[in-house]
Amino acid sequence: MSDSQREPKLLRASKNHSRDWGRLNWDIGVNSDLLVVSKSGRTVTWQPSQIGPDGKNNNPCWVPVRTGANLYNGRFCFDFIVDEMASRQIGVGFMLLWNVGPDWGFFGYLGASSTAWAYDPSTGDVVTRTKSIQGNLPVFANGRSGVVSLELNLPVDAEGYAVFEVEGVKSNAIKLPVGAVILPAACLLAESQQVTLGPLKFENIA
Repeated sequence: MSDSQREPKLLRASKNHSRDWGRLNWDIGVNSDLLVVSKSGRTVTWQPSQIGPDGKNNNPCWVPVRTGANLYNGRFCFDFIVDEMASRQIGVGFMLLWNVGPDWGFFGYLGASSTAWAYDPSTGDVVTRTKSIQGNLPVFANGRSGVVSLELNLPVDAEGYAVFEVEGVKSNAIKLPVGAVILPAACLLAESQQVTLGPLKFENIA
């Protein structure tokens, strides 16, 4: 039976699962006509405009990008280093994984579905279901660059949580289901935007 024929269910990790988390690198196979991924796989950039035969910019309004990491059964922390925001909105965050793949929601906009959350450092909001669930958090002072840290606590036999942190200020904890499997991702909303992934830090959960 193919994935498309299966009933969608959230993936649930167990203690029997091997800790094969994949790599916290940007997936070069996603929107490769619009995005450039560095040789290391850690930096993604929305390349300059694609001008069509009619002389118009045919780029979309935003571009989703995902990593190759599926995180579960542990405590994790890493940084989204926003090298260039281009004075526009941008979303960095994560999604819960389903047995049929991630639910991007509104045409690939991170933070559009009920199982995706994004931090927008241009407005200081945590967003899910296209709405802010917490505002008045730090924004990037220069409107161009900064760091968004993500902490994930993902036990296999209890509810987990996620916390964003910017400039030493933490968001409220986002409750996650038991045994959640997490896919880090981003959503770029302007050409020339660039995001680098910091090293993944891991701790066992007792």
